[in-house]
Amino acid sequence: MEDDARLVPRSGLLQTATNLSSPIKDAPGHVDDKSNPYKPQIDKYEVNQMFEKKFFYQKPSGEDGWKLPKPDEMFAEFYQINTLQELKPKLNKVKSKLNDYSIEDWSLHTRRQDPSNEIPWRLKNETKAEFVTIAWCKFFECLHSYPLVKGPHLNSLHLCELPGAFIAALNHYLHSTFQKSEVRWRWLSTTLNPYYEGNPSSGMISDDRFMFHTFDNWLMHDDFTGNIISRNNIEQMQEQCKQRLENNVQLITADGSIDCVDAPDCQEEVVASLHFAEITTALSILADGGCFVVKMFTLFESSSVCQLFLLNCVFEEVHVFKPATSKRGNSEVYLVCIGYKKETQYLPELLQKMKENVECINILPLFPKSHLPTDFLLQHEICARLFMNLQIEAIESNIQAYEIKPTRRQVIYKQHLRTHTANEFYTRYKVSCIAEEDKILFSCPNTNENCKSKPFCKGSYSEREMAKDTTMEERIFALHRTMNNLEKMLDLNYGMNFHEESENSSKSIPEFRIYRGALFTELLSSLFVHPFVIQFHQKLKQILGRDPIFITAPSCTADDMKIPINNDKTRSFSLLPRQFLIQLLGTIYEKQPRKIVFSNIILLTHLSVSVLRFLALYMYEHLNISTEPEFKIELQSKRDKFTKEQISTLKKLHSLLVDDLNILCILPIDKLHRNEFANALTNHNNQLLLKNFKLALNN
Repeated sequence: MEDDARLVPRSGLLQTATNLSSPIKDAPGHVDDKSNPYKPQIDKYEVNQMFEKKFFYQKPSGEDGWKLPKPDEMFAEFYQINTLQELKPKLNKVKSKLNDYSIEDWSLHTRRQDPSNEIPWRLKNETKAEFVTIAWCKFFECLHSYPLVKGPHLNSLHLCELPGAFIAALNHYLHSTFQKSEVRWRWLSTTLNPYYEGNPSSGMISDDRFMFHTFDNWLMHDDFTGNIISRNNIEQMQEQCKQRLENNVQLITADGSIDCVDAPDCQEEVVASLHFAEITTALSILADGGCFVVKMFTLFESSSVCQLFLLNCVFEEVHVFKPATSKRGNSEVYLVCIGYKKETQYLPELLQKMKENVECINILPLFPKSHLPTDFLLQHEICARLFMNLQIEAIESNIQAYEIKPTRRQVIYKQHLRTHTANEFYTRYKVSCIAEEDKILFSCPNTNENCKSKPFCKGSYSEREMAKDTTMEERIFALHRTMNNLEKMLDLNYGMNFHEESENSSKSIPEFRIYRGALFTELLSSLFVHPFVIQFHQKLKQILGRDPIFITAPSCTADDMKIPINNDKTRSFSLLPRQFLIQLLGTIYEKQPRKIVFSNIILLTHLSVSVLRFLALYMYEHLNISTEPEFKIELQSKRDKFTKEQISTLKKLHSLLVDDLNILCILPIDKLHRNEFANALTNHNNQLLLKNFKLALNN
């Protein structure tokens, strides 16, 4: 480690594990046989250090305390902190050593090298904890390492939360710390909404298994996007928390990030606007005395420096923490802010200006450079250097292990280290089981992940960069190769036909659940197709310059009548025209056809799928979804006429779609996902899209 790695703060700033007692010796699996060379002694200090990667800011008191500037001094100038900027190339130089490693091989290698990778397995299989992920483990560490929860009565808000691991971890913490009869917990959450097809798939997590069963707790705002980089949405969240949580939110978490796999040297800059929105939201909603946990990365940019100064001015304590279960080679750290001082001078005016600027793409630093105290900047530099050096050390260690085949002794040491690390996690955090009925998704069926597969991004960073300069022929060849990989990866049920049948007499009038939101004119995501197929669609559309979704002509007939789809292929969108759905409902209302046939039609939006589901559940007795010999979706009725009730409902729905352009879905979400109908429709869409993509590539 280089000289600056040994730079340490003055007493009290850096919390180390040097003097901590370790429970490892008495933990299960402890090895103390010095005579056997293959039962190595585990360094207790090494294990403790993994749990003590912490830093906290010491603030002067009284008149010398750190204070916010006047609001008219905000966003006044652009600048950088030179000493911090000098650290960036040093870190990036080490990161660049990874450029030629395949992302799949490197990810597998670092998982094997991670001393903490036994912890999630044990939590899932021994403790039977709910919804365990790495994020679950990291937040569980935060909860036990800092006084974030003052008692069993708690209101919490979780930003950028999908798939929901922080919520599950908090539930486990509450029920393993307090008596069940004591716990009074209410929570709300928000995230980029996977049920909104106008949100880009690259910015979302598609795993909705937790959200699906708790959707009423998720705030998606009037535009249904779940996007917090919006002043209107932040203010709506304030109002919702005021109404539903009595304006008393004591804990806010923010675990947001943006995929930076193709810009690893600019991660901090890429996520800056998201962090700004998270902090703005939290400080606008959090109750006096509350706590805030937010994930950040490197802390070199002036925007991050100002955000840390802001948090130090408005919280009693600000800690920077890298949990033991956080991957050692990445840049992520968690800011743990305790004791919100809501009455801080100038804070209301500052928050107002922050909300006004939250949608700006390139935002200036919050405060002028001259207002940042020297002692704060010194501490911040120490903090940035500390976590940078921990990351450099981890990357270098992983590279060495990758390039040099480990000895048997080293392999065994790693195995024992993983066991001791897991034992330390269990002992330090007093991990225990909770009752099944105390789990959030207790008794909820079908909570399996809807997308288990390898990363879509493949190859090394260098290979992906070189691919940007290839010829069109080379790009087409690469797309063919990706297409073949997709077909192997996806669990496609070729030739599987779906049939659903019900008696007309058993059909009840539907409970419409109208979801409204901002209109979108281009399909950017969909939960009715595999996420990798959508990503491939975006890449294919970009390279070919046209949309390949409707390359095979779609058609719809009602008995012998043809219903025009009027999809303008020259326009760049992948949506069935709304007018087609309105005309379809109008035709059914007027003509009452016994049979509806959709040929080569791909239903990808909640509006189109909910209309189909409405017709299948409440108008027709038979639904067939087939992929061979043709791609067809058929609705068929035994009766010549619908009931008066059915006709009345159909007319009501038709009028709704005509009069309200903001309707995005007409049925409850739970009728459209995680059932046999959804599986069959997704399989149909996957196969038809891949067929269309092949035709587009061959022409």
